[in-house]
Amino acid sequence: MLKCELIGNLGADAQIQSSNGAKFITMRVAHTDKFTDAEGKSKEVTNWVDVTYNNAESKLFAFLKAGVKIFVRGHAKLRIYSSQKDRCMKAGLSIAATEIELCGGSSDDVPRELYDPENGQLFKVSKYYQSDYDTSKWKKEQVGVLVDRQARRYTLVKGGWVAPEVVPVESNESQNQ
Repeated sequence: MLKCELIGNLGADAQIQSSNGAKFITMRVAHTDKFTDAEGKSKEVTNWVDVTYNNAESKLFAFLKAGVKIFVRGHAKLRIYSSQKDRCMKAGLSIAATEIELCGGSSDDVPRELYDPENGQLFKVSKYYQSDYDTSKWKKEQVGVLVDRQARRYTLVKGGWVAPEVVPVESNESQNQ
């Protein structure tokens, strides 16, 4: 068994896929090494890794957007394939993730301070999008709302996890009524 750890940026938004009735998350993670060659020229080499994560119900999915830096731990698999573009054999790395963490950064979708709109109480939000709001007595499906200084709304779930509020898209039928 090959175990692997990777820190990199998502090349595109993660997607939920299904196969034989099982749902999973797929994403591509890039890591760029920068170095100076023997001639003194700056060089960059980017490596892409395909990642699958079997936890399609993960609350992290809302944050797995292009450019977000993540940490991945899992089982590595080397795949060899024939490139139609170059007409040569190539190798790629795939990881079946057992753990994914957000590393934060400038592309964060959730501010570090949010307020309860009902009483104005301030809550701190960590880089992993978890607030210090006490949800220990909540039922699993219970949801709350926090707001930022610009009155943008964020969804709060059991465990203190915070996500940008999802606004349901109305179908054409409901818009025509």
